[in-house]
Amino acid sequence: MPQSVDTNKAVSQYYSTVHELYQESMDEYDHRSIHYGYFDAEHTSRDSAVENMTRVLAETVDIDADDRVLHCGCGIGGPATWIAKHRGAEVVGLNITESQLGHARSLAETRGVSDRAAFRYDDFTAMETVDDSAFDVVWGLEAICYAENKRDFLEEAYRVLDDDGRIVVADGYRSERDLRERDEQLMRKWLDGWKVPDLAHVDDFRAHMEDIGFEEVTADNIDEHVLPFSRGTFMSSFPRYVLVKLREQLGRGTPTEVAHVIACHYQYRTLRQGLWSYNIVHGKV
Repeated sequence: MPQSVDTNKAVSQYYSTVHELYQESMDEYDHRSIHYGYFDAEHTSRDSAVENMTRVLAETVDIDADDRVLHCGCGIGGPATWIAKHRGAEVVGLNITESQLGHARSLAETRGVSDRAAFRYDDFTAMETVDDSAFDVVWGLEAICYAENKRDFLEEAYRVLDDDGRIVVADGYRSERDLRERDEQLMRKWLDGWKVPDLAHVDDFRAHMEDIGFEEVTADNIDEHVLPFSRGTFMSSFPRYVLVKLREQLGRGTPTEVAHVIACHYQYRTLRQGLWSYNIVHGKV
């Protein structure tokens, strides 16, 4: 079932509204992706960790130049253009935010991969522009959380994957199904601030995959690798909050931007408390 119009509209408006805040972060840390970074012994800076996350996911599903990759919720095209440039694969990105599609196409031109990276408007819970068995890899990076019903996405992913296709979804997942009221309130501060309907429980997400027909389904918890990025986002939320509140008072900012920065604060607190976890979930057709 396609995503509700209201949810898609809210998500699209959110990303259009806060793009300037993301742009400031990308400029400050010299990267072009809107997602967490994967820190390890060789990648200890924010910009290198962001690129490393894309590299880790590409290695998880063994992407090479013969693959057709569908990036669901492609943002401004950072991972998609990286895959096209560094793995030589053909990549199609789906997005419901027209402004982000424009940024993604520009980035593909800048990185010289316009011939291998294309971007189109489509809802990844319906994939109306995608034929059956059209791709070798379905890729989701901190986007599938925006699906009201994650199974809708997974069923579409299974449909569009060819024989021996692979799927990888790196995202936040609930650690418990029922939280105490206070803990749920903390979770909603960051989920609502980033316009995320909800997180799936990681076991439920895996169960949906297996029920649909995916095989060799694995969930790898990488909290230790994303915590440095999460902490950095938390620390930057303090000065950014002062800035966005000032902008709001001067009539140049919005409540959406304020809520976004507040979410940057609570995403770290709730991750540290174990209310959610960051997992790379992958499987095969």
